[in-house]
Amino acid sequence: MTRRITSCAIAAALGSLCLASAAGATPTQLLLSQSAAFSLLGHSCGGIQERVYATGFAADGYPAGDVYMQTRCGGSGRGGGYKTTTYSAWANATWSWFGETRSFAKLEGAAEENTTFSAEDSHGDRIYNSGTAAYLETGEPPLQPPAAPTGTSASVSLYEGGESEYLRMQVSWTPDPETAALISSSTVTAMPVAAGPPTLSTSVSGSSTSAFLAPVAPNTTYRVTVTSTDAEGTSQESSPIEITTPNEDGVGGGGGTGAAEICEQNSGSIKLTPGLTETPHVQEIAVKGGLKLCDGPAEPAEATYAAHLLTTEEVTCSTLDSLSAEPTTSAVSFLVKWLPLGSGKSVGQLLLPLSEAGGSFQGTLEGGPFAGSHAVFASSLWESFKGAATCGVPSPKGVVKPVKSGTFATSAVEIG
Repeated sequence: MTRRITSCAIAAALGSLCLASAAGATPTQLLLSQSAAFSLLGHSCGGIQERVYATGFAADGYPAGDVYMQTRCGGSGRGGGYKTTTYSAWANATWSWFGETRSFAKLEGAAEENTTFSAEDSHGDRIYNSGTAAYLETGEPPLQPPAAPTGTSASVSLYEGGESEYLRMQVSWTPDPETAALISSSTVTAMPVAAGPPTLSTSVSGSSTSAFLAPVAPNTTYRVTVTSTDAEGTSQESSPIEITTPNEDGVGGGGGTGAAEICEQNSGSIKLTPGLTETPHVQEIAVKGGLKLCDGPAEPAEATYAAHLLTTEEVTCSTLDSLSAEPTTSAVSFLVKWLPLGSGKSVGQLLLPLSEAGGSFQGTLEGGPFAGSHAVFASSLWESFKGAATCGVPSPKGVVKPVKSGTFATSAVEIG
């Protein structure tokens, strides 16, 4: 990047601060992501408004600042009364060189509101405040790719789909927690240790922590690695693991990890708040579902679960037709109750897109039958929402009903 040359002058007649930008460059406004803001406030009514004040560069070199968040929620009362409740809080945050929220934490009290702050680092990167907004101009920032994934594991099983039958490898990993939310894709590579079968590779988007490779060759030892990519670059490979595949009937093999728990049936319901219309809103997503016909090394035969998610930005009816390569939701909570009684409970993260165009049902689990391990799962997803075909279209009486409820089903869920 070309270093910029800036100059500032006081416009006496207006009493304002003149802020110059890099030639040909557009300053990036720094905002706390809506999902981060919601996780701190616990409410979002028509979006969360922010006042952001840059404060300098953090110890790791990234832009830092303080954020005031506020949202107002109204409700009807008796006799036509109307009450508005305001939810607000302060937080500090750091951002990546591309303006993404990197880290954040709630503040106990109010922060200083310095509307004219400006600072520059040794790389020619500059942050400054203009009123209640903070901006970043980059010079030659010290880009830092994510750290290599850890906890890589793999399992191979015989997959039967329709008239097809082949060996399939599931690979799981743990992304660097510091930058997990910023990862745009991860690439899995399985290379045969001996010459012969081809090397297999696949990439998954966003915060996915597992992937499938198929078909893998029988009676073959593979060297498996994973890399993570975000806007600042691609990580080094994870520490390699080796796994030997079973024969073509799925018998034998070893290394990597144990066999996966497979639940053949998975379905449930989705509730949206405030509901989809043509007016953009961040949607709170409540998911209830059940796993059935589970078989594998764990004891449970079925489970019920509940999850809460949040869209990563304000969305409209059009989200139901889109299939984005980037994550469209963020996980808030996920609880699984296993049956029969005594099998325990698991917690973790569940991610799924808000779309009728397809996608994947994926996440992580810990505790219960997976005590002491970091289990991951993934499957194909289908969603259907009541009123989706007429979303945003007024009724003959001129009333627009938001789309609030839907159902979903997935392919068999492999947990391992």
